[in-house]
Amino acid sequence: MKRTTLRHAVGPASFVLVALVCWFVSGLVADRMVQQELDGALRQQRQMSSSIVYNMAEVIASDLAMSRAIPATMAELGVIQQALSHAGNFAALGPDAEPSHRNELLTMPELAAVNNFLHDAQGFSGLDIIWLVNANGLCVAASNAHSPQSFIGLDMRSRSYLTNALLGAFGEAYGVGRMSGEPGIFISAPVYDDGLLVGAIVAKVGIARLRHWVAHAGTFVTDDNGVIIMAHNAALEGEAMPNSRVTQMSAAERMATYHREVFPAVQIQPVTRRGLRDARWVPDNIAAQLFEMPGQTVPTLYQSRSGLNSGLSAHLVDPLAAWSELLRNHRRDHMLVFLTLAGTVSLAWVITVSYLRERRHHRATRDLAEQLQAANTLLSAEARHDALTGALSRRYFLDLLRHEIDRAHATGEPLCMAIADLDHFKQINDRFGHAAGDRALEHFVDTCRTELRGSDAIGRLGGEEFGILLPGTALGAGLEVVERLRVGLKAMPCAKLPATAGLSVSIGITELSPDDLPERIVSRADLALYAAKSGGRDRSAAVPPDDTAPPARTPATAL
Repeated sequence: MKRTTLRHAVGPASFVLVALVCWFVSGLVADRMVQQELDGALRQQRQMSSSIVYNMAEVIASDLAMSRAIPATMAELGVIQQALSHAGNFAALGPDAEPSHRNELLTMPELAAVNNFLHDAQGFSGLDIIWLVNANGLCVAASNAHSPQSFIGLDMRSRSYLTNALLGAFGEAYGVGRMSGEPGIFISAPVYDDGLLVGAIVAKVGIARLRHWVAHAGTFVTDDNGVIIMAHNAALEGEAMPNSRVTQMSAAERMATYHREVFPAVQIQPVTRRGLRDARWVPDNIAAQLFEMPGQTVPTLYQSRSGLNSGLSAHLVDPLAAWSELLRNHRRDHMLVFLTLAGTVSLAWVITVSYLRERRHHRATRDLAEQLQAANTLLSAEARHDALTGALSRRYFLDLLRHEIDRAHATGEPLCMAIADLDHFKQINDRFGHAAGDRALEHFVDTCRTELRGSDAIGRLGGEEFGILLPGTALGAGLEVVERLRVGLKAMPCAKLPATAGLSVSIGITELSPDDLPERIVSRADLALYAAKSGGRDRSAAVPPDDTAPPARTPATAL
């Protein structure tokens, strides 16, 4: 009787009910397990994505700083200033006058020499084209003067990238060439002659030269209007970020800048539950961190970085690499837990498998963390240049110093090291703002590049302090070099700083002795800098390599 009752109680319906309960409970357990894996995978991939975007932004900032330096430096050259002054009487009179202007400008011997100079400058600078525009907005000289696509004689006043330069400010903008149809970054710098604005120098860096910005899959760059100007996936180029500034521009403005009027919105949007129909186990707080794009079945991470001192922004759409594996793990875990709940034997087997799997997971997590740390170390080692000024970074400068010391000891050649400190730099920041302080640092480095040889090196040691290496230079000659640099900084005021800024520099220099270590020569150069600053600033001072003689000082212009 009891056997019959038990047989009826444990019938097919009971087995089905127990199986359903076990299946439901195993699903909850599997959800929890895969959520932990998802959290770890997201944390690791987010760190890697952030490193990629950060490195991409640093490369963009460094490349643009180098590109800006070329027209800014050329704007200080007398040959450029005189050419624009000489052509200042030419006025932009509209399209009908452009052919006659072009013919007359091409026959002027003074401008012919400038055209040749710009052509040579284009060759060694890596720029696509360089041209001069007088204060009336007329192009008077260009590096491609005799090309059918030359701008000479054209009225350039409607070019948006030129507006700021003709008002006396630095200009930079993305655009598509109206004659060539080729996109690029247009950089313009005002040119002054005896304090009078005589025109602007404009340079174009073609987008094709900058494709290394988007070497990593999923990366793209937008301009200040929100238009994707460059992408690893070329199909995204020409699309715009949602609600970006380009949607507020008129059709004429869009046509003038991009040679097109329609900009489809790039479809990067938060992932929806419909997009996670195969992964209902993803919690809401994690789903809010994921994005989706048309044509992609895998949720993605989206990272961006703006504020690159150029209006450009770096972006990365990074599909979640572990997604397929997570889906497989969830299905597998669901079944394993179900089998575990189905019987004692299965329970022991599933516990063993889960324990081994968790150990593999933690080992893989540790390995990925080590790889991430190694990648971050490699990325840091590649940051050789200061993003603001383009000077060598402190670490790379000190490595170069050690290398030059070893070489000087091996060859017997002299070596000088100097430390320069901008005078009253804090006052410039306090009075005119940190942006003015940044311009002062850039101007000092630009002056160093003008005055120093190609074999010399300058690095930013920190704040307003810079180190200068002069290989093959004895102390006497080195003192003359830094004194010329000091005088040159005052002789060429920065057009981007107020006239009352009063930018000057104090420099200390010393020479390598036969038994010097890097720390000793740096200490002596710092001692010489202290002597220069103690003597009233705006002067140069030298400490000889014997480290005993009093510092030699040069007279300074009265402040």
